[in-house]
Amino acid sequence: MVKRKVKVVKTRQVNTYYEMWRVSYWTLHQAEAKFEGSFFQIMASLIFTAFALEAYLNHIGKSIFNCWSDLERLSPYAKMNIIAEKLQIEKDDSSRPFQTVQRLFNFRNDVAHGKTILLRSEKQISAADASIEKYMHKWLEPEWEKYCTLKNAKRARDDVERIIKIFHNTANIEDDTLFFGGRAGSHATLIQ
Repeated sequence: MVKRKVKVVKTRQVNTYYEMWRVSYWTLHQAEAKFEGSFFQIMASLIFTAFALEAYLNHIGKSIFNCWSDLERLSPYAKMNIIAEKLQIEKDDSSRPFQTVQRLFNFRNDVAHGKTILLRSEKQISAADASIEKYMHKWLEPEWEKYCTLKNAKRARDDVERIIKIFHNTANIEDDTLFFGGRAGSHATLIQ
């Protein structure tokens, strides 16, 4: 009996921005479903929303710039600016959606390049004031922790989605995989 061989070729286009987008969605969904103790899910959703936008910028950047490998090392916000300029998109950093993304990328940078810091608060309160107990037990938070709210996570996802759609539609990219995981395929050939 002759053993025949088969050559199998498999391909998969992975849209990394979409995978990050899914993580962002599911962690936010978990936080909404059970808000108590959801700080880490909210934080993860914000981080992965920022990652999704940066990955999308890399996705579209290589489609509209021949020299994207030289530009890829720019900060996420700089990438967004250069792509917006190339596509002639009017950006207003003082209003949504770009205002949100500016804060989101600052949050991403604070977490990604985290540093140990000492927080200190000093306040004079009357000993008879009932709020002293609340103040004594209030946790001191850096700005990035204060940013981890359900409202900010929802707003970030809404505004990042708007930006991605604006960029994608303006670039006229023939790509049916926007907000989709990519394409996969395989085929086998009998080897004689």
